[in-house]
Amino acid sequence: MHLVLFSPKVILKSDVEALWAIQPRRICFASTHRDQPKRSAPPHVGKFEVPFDNTVGRQFEADTGLTLRPSKFQGVWRPIQSEDEFVAIQNWTARQGTRVFIRDCLDMSVALDVNLVDNQSGQYTELGALEARAKARQDDAAVQELAQACYRAICNLSGYRDARYVASVPARLGKGYDLPAAIADRVSALSGLENVTNRFTFAHDKGALKGLPLDQKWDALEKAGLTFSPNLPRGASIILIDDKYQSGVTMQFVASRLYLAGASEVLGLCVVKTLRDTDNQ
Repeated sequence: MHLVLFSPKVILKSDVEALWAIQPRRICFASTHRDQPKRSAPPHVGKFEVPFDNTVGRQFEADTGLTLRPSKFQGVWRPIQSEDEFVAIQNWTARQGTRVFIRDCLDMSVALDVNLVDNQSGQYTELGALEARAKARQDDAAVQELAQACYRAICNLSGYRDARYVASVPARLGKGYDLPAAIADRVSALSGLENVTNRFTFAHDKGALKGLPLDQKWDALEKAGLTFSPNLPRGASIILIDDKYQSGVTMQFVASRLYLAGASEVLGLCVVKTLRDTDNQ
């Protein structure tokens, strides 16, 4: 009889810092990469290329049945051999809509949209407005719409639809209304996934993280003594929900605790990504 030892994935502060230094940190086929796929000269009909494989590669291959190969420059790509294949990839990018694929240390990390239309007007996107209203006014109808949007994404994203658990990024000690927890509750009700948010415990107040440099945020979270108990079954897949993805430090720190608690996959799902990567570094 051979024993199979479980070796949890580990996320260190140095891993997060290393990825933070690499550009770009997002892919969105409605904005940053709207030019995909591209036409090219013979013998190929075109090419599809993205600057990183995290999340987007897994989704592309699961949906299309097509494989991507490493690029000699950066990321992954695929030479397109036929017009039918070009149209199939074009249709796939269109179906992604405003979805933002994020480069971080989780197995997959996705936001449903950015929060603002642009950095000048301050105008919200549709989901950005719902997120702001739900947080500021504790608007029940807005929370339900956000939860339904998350549930639709779970049904359509490779890996997410096979998860067994859901949790929200835990709130600091003493916080009143917590939007991520409210969304996770609704997602659990819609999907049947077990909500395990209440297994998180902070030993100390982590304080306000906004405005801190990346390394100090991680240190503050470590000092707050976040634990998760009881553990998940070994090999469990869990969706980690937050309302807004800013620097991503908190999301990745919380994921590191879920890996230590038995998760084999942590799948990040945020309602919106801040338009600027420099927001709340």
